[in-house]
Amino acid sequence: MSQSHNLPRGARLYKFMEARTRFTIALVSAFALVCSHAVAQNVNANGNDNRNDEVSVIQISDTHLGDKHAPHAADSLRQAVRMINDLHPDAVILSGDIGGNPQAWEEAKSILKKLKSSLYYVPGNHDVHSQDVERYRQAFGKDYYEFQVKFVNFVVIDSQLLGNYDTYEAKSPVPLPAQTEDESERMLSWLNGLQEGQRASKKVVIGVQHIPVFPDGRFPDPKPYWVISEPYRSQEMKVLRKLGIKHMLVGHWHNGRVFEREGITWHVAPATSWLPWGGELGFAVHAISSNGSVQTEFVALPGALP
Repeated sequence: MSQSHNLPRGARLYKFMEARTRFTIALVSAFALVCSHAVAQNVNANGNDNRNDEVSVIQISDTHLGDKHAPHAADSLRQAVRMINDLHPDAVILSGDIGGNPQAWEEAKSILKKLKSSLYYVPGNHDVHSQDVERYRQAFGKDYYEFQVKFVNFVVIDSQLLGNYDTYEAKSPVPLPAQTEDESERMLSWLNGLQEGQRASKKVVIGVQHIPVFPDGRFPDPKPYWVISEPYRSQEMKVLRKLGIKHMLVGHWHNGRVFEREGITWHVAPATSWLPWGGELGFAVHAISSNGSVQTEFVALPGALP
């Protein structure tokens, strides 16, 4: 016999009421927990909807593994990966000059595979020279392509098919070899073919390439090495306008800056490797809104050595 049956009737009634009260409280608590979970899910859904109004993209550039100017490049890239993972971006873009040779590319890949966000590669002039684009394609895949993150279409362009950047000290633009000129025409034809689809999608379109089309005033210097020159400049700008591109994510200068030229805002990411023009090693954080605006912040790598 249970101990409660030995209690006086009033005590047993109290115990019964106490147990029923505990049951009622437990039931109400369970109901409240379910409701709160549902509310939390709804809030989370609303939160996701709010986040869907913005795309967060982190751009790293000019990692230059294996470059004699950047003996600490691998350590700086590891630091950048750790910091980026803490920021939880929607995507990461590496906008060129990954490394000086295939061995350096493999080292970069081994570091970058620790990123928790999707990574998109863009070739730079140290990755693709005037006659070796196939080597890059074998290692990384396509050198020009498009990808989508939420409501944003990113168009990746191989700027090394828009000029010959093999000679740093060249005083005037150097022609492309005939074979690479054919590659250039194929890429421009592909870009022109994107126009109808991009207009029909009504999505925000952002361009990405390594080399900026224009200088920022007198920066960096007058050498054609730093920008896209004619006749490719006019051809590319015509395509960018038709695609409705208002913002370009670029690198190459190792110096973070944002400037406007001919209706397009150029977001130049800093380098993670070395600093020919001063500044700080770091990366760019881009917040892209559903109306197409782009806010850029530069994040330094604390204590990183060039």
